[in-house]
Amino acid sequence: MLRINLLPPYIYEGAKRRNVFILWFVILACVIGGFIFWKVSIDAQTSKIKADEAAIKGQADEATAKAAQATQINTQSATIRGKADFVTSSIAYNKKTYQELLQNIARYTWPRVLYDGINPAGGTVTMGAYAPSLADVGHYMMYMERNPAISRVDIAMNSIPGFPDTGAQAGGQQSASGVRPIGGGGHDFQVSLTLVKPIAGAPSYPGAGGGTAGGAPDLGGGPGAGGSSGAGGSGGIMGGSGGMGGSGGGPPGGSAGMGGSGGVGKN
Repeated sequence: MLRINLLPPYIYEGAKRRNVFILWFVILACVIGGFIFWKVSIDAQTSKIKADEAAIKGQADEATAKAAQATQINTQSATIRGKADFVTSSIAYNKKTYQELLQNIARYTWPRVLYDGINPAGGTVTMGAYAPSLADVGHYMMYMERNPAISRVDIAMNSIPGFPDTGAQAGGQQSASGVRPIGGGGHDFQVSLTLVKPIAGAPSYPGAGGGTAGGAPDLGGGPGAGGSSGAGGSGGIMGGSGGMGGSGGGPPGGSAGMGGSGGVGKN
């Protein structure tokens, strides 16, 4: 049997409108819920970031304060540390530089020659010396010219022409002075040694305007390297109770060392 719907169409349109309204309400509720969830998540992340930032800022402030404190301590201790470094460097410098230089000069000094002072400075070493005779002066020159650390030997005397020859005339023996034995004859002369390797500069004292450790020492007084008293006599240049050579000797390089009766060495 055929069924015919005699109800007007607006009856069904109301139901459709209700369904559409419900659907849009559900969709709007989901969107609003999503926005609320997203905002809560963002707020939580923001709070965490702010907390981390506050913790890092506190650590940064502490690190900055410690760095400033360390800088202050370094500034306050700079002078003391500079002085300590200067003392350490000066001790090492004096032990290595001047001791090696003086030992080298003493090693090539004729045993009968005495020094009354040694002044090393830069590339030269100047010394006041005494020898009992002109032959001893000549032996001294030959000894020292064999020194590999010396490039030039200059001798100046008032009693004979200089070396190299300056044209001065002989004037006899000089009067006693310096380390010359009492009542003894002989010759006083000045020695200038040119070093192959100049002396290194001394350490600088902090805050002294670039000054060094006082410059090269002037080692004066007392018997020199050789002779009966030797370079190590009680008044000698290098200290110690024994001498560096006896009253005689031969050229260096022999089997006998310094301090024997044969002087610097023997044949």
